[in-house]
Amino acid sequence: MKRFTPDFYYETLEKISVSMLKQKQIKGLILDIDNTLVPPHTPICDARAKQFVENMQKDFKVCIVSNNIYERARRFAVSFPVDFVCDGNKPAKKPFRLALAKLQLEPQQVAVIGDQIFTDVWGAKRMGMLSVLVEPICSEEGKFIKLKRIFEKMVYNKPKQ
Repeated sequence: MKRFTPDFYYETLEKISVSMLKQKQIKGLILDIDNTLVPPHTPICDARAKQFVENMQKDFKVCIVSNNIYERARRFAVSFPVDFVCDGNKPAKKPFRLALAKLQLEPQQVAVIGDQIFTDVWGAKRMGMLSVLVEPICSEEGKFIKLKRIFEKMVYNKPKQ
């Protein structure tokens, strides 16, 4: 099930290798918000997320693609600042196409970083982008996400750290 297997897996955002991304000729990043940058329901950007995005902006163009509503996505995007796409309906192709237009890059020049196989990884794979899976920050998730996590384990076994 290659469509559900990320190209790279990291335990945390901080462990993502900038040199690996550069070696893969990545010029832009698409980032998820909930459980990737911050724990779900965190109302504002925290210092950890801000530091990560600022570090990545030194080397890459950055855009947020979120299934969240406009206000939540905007609140995070302006704190960096970066472009964003909201109400994404990932893994649909449309939000990724919109992000590519904002980044002004081709799919093979972009990596998608997120915590979910069936939204972030699958969406990246459908578009021909590099997929980077990170461990969810927090285990406190809604019932629907918890259900999806069960199916994620059926299609992808994360490497033991």
